[in-house]
Amino acid sequence: MLFRRFTTLPAACLASSLTLAAAHAEDLDKVSATVSVGDLNLSQPSDDRILAQRLADAAKSVCQEANPDASPAMLQACADAAIEVALTEIQDRLDDQVDAKLDVIRTSFASP
Repeated sequence: MLFRRFTTLPAACLASSLTLAAAHAEDLDKVSATVSVGDLNLSQPSDDRILAQRLADAAKSVCQEANPDASPAMLQACADAAIEVALTEIQDRLDDQVDAKLDVIRTSFASP
C-alpha cells in the first residue's frame, strides 16, 4: 500500500490538517482541499487506510474542480501529483518535528 510508511506514526506527529492542491490547475492557489488528520492514529492500519482514502478523495475533488474538461488520464495524473505533494508535506512536517526534538536533546547534553 502506498501509504504504508505511515503506520507507525501517531497522528499527533502531524498537524491537524493538510492542504492538498490540484497539481495541474492553471492557478494552484485557488483550488485546494483540507484533509483532516488530527483524529487518526496512524499506528492503526485502519487509520492509515482512512488517511489514504481522504487524500485520494481530496485529490480527485480538487483536480476535477481545477480541470473540469480533462480526460480521465489527465485527472489521474493530477491526483497522483497532488497526493505526492501532500505526502511530501507530511514528511517535511515530521522531519521538522523530529529536528526540533533533537535540538532540545542536543541542548540538554550541552548543559552541565
